[in-house]
Amino acid sequence: MARAFRFRARVITAAGILAAAFALGRCGGSPSGPSPQVPSLTSITPSRGPASGGTTLRISGINFSGAAVVVLGGVSATEVTVESPTSIVAKTAPRSAGTVDVAVTVAGRSLVLAGAFQYEIVQSTPPVVTSIVARGARTNEPAGFADLNEEITVTASVQDSDTPLDQLIYEWAAPAGTFSGTGASVKWRAPATAAVPTALTLTLAVIDPANRVTAATTISLHDSVKEVGDLARLFLLDFSDSTITSPDVVVRNFSRSARCSKPRQNEFDDVVKNREHYRIESSLIEPAVVNFQFGGRPCRVGTAEGDACAAVPATWQSLCLKTFDECTAGDRPRVTGIDYVAAVYEESSWRLCSSAFGSRDGISRPNFIR
Repeated sequence: MARAFRFRARVITAAGILAAAFALGRCGGSPSGPSPQVPSLTSITPSRGPASGGTTLRISGINFSGAAVVVLGGVSATEVTVESPTSIVAKTAPRSAGTVDVAVTVAGRSLVLAGAFQYEIVQSTPPVVTSIVARGARTNEPAGFADLNEEITVTASVQDSDTPLDQLIYEWAAPAGTFSGTGASVKWRAPATAAVPTALTLTLAVIDPANRVTAATTISLHDSVKEVGDLARLFLLDFSDSTITSPDVVVRNFSRSARCSKPRQNEFDDVVKNREHYRIESSLIEPAVVNFQFGGRPCRVGTAEGDACAAVPATWQSLCLKTFDECTAGDRPRVTGIDYVAAVYEESSWRLCSSAFGSRDGISRPNFIR
């Protein structure tokens, strides 16, 4: 009996082994892998923010991977980043006020936190633009001035009681020219061509999460070399036309400011003297050579120091009408030389200030930039 019992035990054991082998064969011969990790949401912070958008959200959960899409009340968030398997960050876009669901799609699964975020109407103090200063780099160059194709710096001073200045948005605009840089201080390059002189308005919009304010500054745009040269030549052309008997007409483009009043009077007196003693029969007024530095280098003609100077070669053939210390009546003297003219920039315009005539050999030549 004992021997028979041992035999049956061996048979049962062998059958068990066969059954296990058969089961493994039906399952492909190897055990299945672990179940995929399913993502889930646990919370979102903060739970409220302004309807204007811009709130940075942190979404917590588990098993985050790959790219993610975040939608709040039907509006997609921006700057969505999966930071780690447990954290996603995103920034809210503008939306109407109200409580909304937050939907997150990650790892191919859509997850929702119902009523998890509230858009609010936030009352805030708008930014204040206290000043805008536009200035070029030349010594003593006035604010609000630019020459064609000149690059100047434009700087806004801004205050905001409830938004850090580095979080404000600055939008610069102009009808011509180009801006470079960002923020409260930028560069503006004037257009290379334009009808000048003219005024251009540079506009700044400053934006915080709930407000948008605008401010502007005006640029007086010039082609200074041409403008000063044209004024200097026009003065000499008028002087050369003896039919213009009014000295005021000849010196009409001279400044009456304190620094130019005496030189202007001198030019007025010279015109009176010329009309009394001479009749100019012919003249040649050549193109002007102009330099200007806004006082950065010497530019003095007579007693006047100008912001710009022009040198205009000129030749006159005149008839002496009345004998005096310079000529005898009936003589026809010929004079050739260079007229040096100082100009000043006043009230957004170029004006002449003084004039001095020198011979071509350099005698009596004023202090002039060349």
